[in-house]
Amino acid sequence: MNRFAKASITALISLAVSTGTIATATSPAVAASADTCGGAISDYTGLNSVDVPFTGTATNGATSRQFTIIPQTAKSPLIKTELVTASNDVYAIVNFELGVNDLGQGTIYFAVFGGTGYSTGIRCENGTRVTKITGFLRVPDSESPLEFNVSRA
Repeated sequence: MNRFAKASITALISLAVSTGTIATATSPAVAASADTCGGAISDYTGLNSVDVPFTGTATNGATSRQFTIIPQTAKSPLIKTELVTASNDVYAIVNFELGVNDLGQGTIYFAVFGGTGYSTGIRCENGTRVTKITGFLRVPDSESPLEFNVSRA
């Protein structure tokens, strides 16, 4: 079994043992308006079919890592968050929580392997479909939060 498979299995077992269910992150109780950028779950994961992944990087200054958020099911908060850590790719399959920022835009909170992530900014090119997410990840192998920037066409 390769390192990727071992890390993936470990992530899923760790999530199941620690939570007893699919992992979620803490979020505010308020929901964004469905007609604003990122205000609905489907803006991130797809309305009629599963949307394409968000890809980019997570950095803490000198170190840059590949980071991906992959929708798993249309109209569902189920995503796969994958981060390259040293020589391993680690991931978690989780439900994200939808929140709202001070501007009324949607924000998301989610788990990553061994940590959490949250958005600080989102962008929609046309309508409400999210095309870019920026934010922070808190992971055990980094003393400071990793700043992430992911996008999709």
